[in-house]
Amino acid sequence: MKGNGWHKNSLRYIILLIMALGIPFPMGGLSYLEHPDITTVDQWVLPGNAVKPLDFISEESDAVSNAISFRNTPDTSQPGEQDIILIIGDSSKRYVERKAKLTVLDARNTVSREAGPFPLDVTIDDFLGDTHYDASLITDTSAMDPAKPGTYPVKLKIDGRVLDADIKVVDTTPPTANTMEDATIWIGDEPKAETLVKDIADATAVTVRFREEYDFTTEGEQQVALVLTDTSGNESELTVPVKIKKDTEPPVISGAYNQQVYIGDTVSYKKGVTITDNRDQDITLNVDTSQVNLRQKGIYPVVYSAEDAAGNQATKEITIEVRKAVVSPKQVDKLCDKILKEITNPGMSQKDKAYAIYQWTNGSILYTGDSDKSDWMAEAYRGITKKHGDCFTYFSVSKALLTRAGIGNLDVTRAGGRTRHYWSMINCGDGWYHFDSSPHNDGKETFMMTDREVDKYTRKRGKHYYSFDKSQYPRTPEQ
Repeated sequence: MKGNGWHKNSLRYIILLIMALGIPFPMGGLSYLEHPDITTVDQWVLPGNAVKPLDFISEESDAVSNAISFRNTPDTSQPGEQDIILIIGDSSKRYVERKAKLTVLDARNTVSREAGPFPLDVTIDDFLGDTHYDASLITDTSAMDPAKPGTYPVKLKIDGRVLDADIKVVDTTPPTANTMEDATIWIGDEPKAETLVKDIADATAVTVRFREEYDFTTEGEQQVALVLTDTSGNESELTVPVKIKKDTEPPVISGAYNQQVYIGDTVSYKKGVTITDNRDQDITLNVDTSQVNLRQKGIYPVVYSAEDAAGNQATKEITIEVRKAVVSPKQVDKLCDKILKEITNPGMSQKDKAYAIYQWTNGSILYTGDSDKSDWMAEAYRGITKKHGDCFTYFSVSKALLTRAGIGNLDVTRAGGRTRHYWSMINCGDGWYHFDSSPHNDGKETFMMTDREVDKYTRKRGKHYYSFDKSQYPRTPEQ
């Protein structure tokens, strides 16, 4: 065999054999390393922990320039003692062996804990088991994240020696969850799997997916299998019954009411008008005003329409009555501005301003039982300047002041009964309420009343006092 084909360790063993037989090395060849200044130390390790040759050399030894290797690789898999032989050589190709002892302790090098929202609760006893050593856990485990899987190094002190060990936080528990009750989707929708479950619980993040592809384009009920997977790869499966419905319900158009304006006025047709739908959120409102002529007296139709994603259509028609003004809007606005300047200030809320208008109108106009009901603006001018009239006067003056103050208001007329009554609904930003500045025989304050309150008052007063067509008006908040 050629010498350059030998393994380095084989060369070392032959050198040692030659030295054992007392055969001297020739000058310039390999020779025995006599009296090296190297001291070995015994080592303790936990089962499974690796050791290096240099671990067995004392810190005081001058072994930096020496090549050190094991004759046989130590076995740390089982507890017990074993002799270690180190092969030590220098740069001059001289070699020597040294002995040391390796003790593999009867203990664990790793303790595992399941990940979760609770303390790790690891003690030295978890590493020692039934063995009896003078031992302690040096590392503070309180800073370790019990919910984050991983390996956390710790140090143990056993019979005065400091050894390395690990705490492993493992995640072997599959995620849990509950299915949504009455899970319902619309035909053509593509639901996300996670929307069909709730109360997901796991130590790590969880994703939800469909086990297979499903067809949600047919009306009916399907059993849908969902797979929940956490960050550690643990999986669980749930089955949820899903109802696929056909949308046949049209959108609802609210807030579109008949209006009275005057020649030359402008109209905000969409102001206060809303669309709600049982399925869609973003629906376009179309307004057909092609038949309206604001420059000529008359009653004109306005048609509102909307269509949802399923093709369901809704329409609502109102009328715009264009009148010729008996008094000009500028005249009424001027009177209103003077009153509002006296009873309101910029720091007041809309509700406070509305109440100031209620008090001024209720207390400033004398009820005489007569009015000109053909034109609310003319009656507002008459009510402010003459300060007498009937419920239509109180209504008209309030309407003029509320409008000038920027407070949304609607005209309400009694339905049923032998006499007519007029009042308003107002919205100060927190919903629509009834507003009636007319005085009452019992002195009741009728400011910002709910539907329930006006119904109760009607039952008390009788004569259809606050009866009205509720289908034409928004509902008030219930308090």
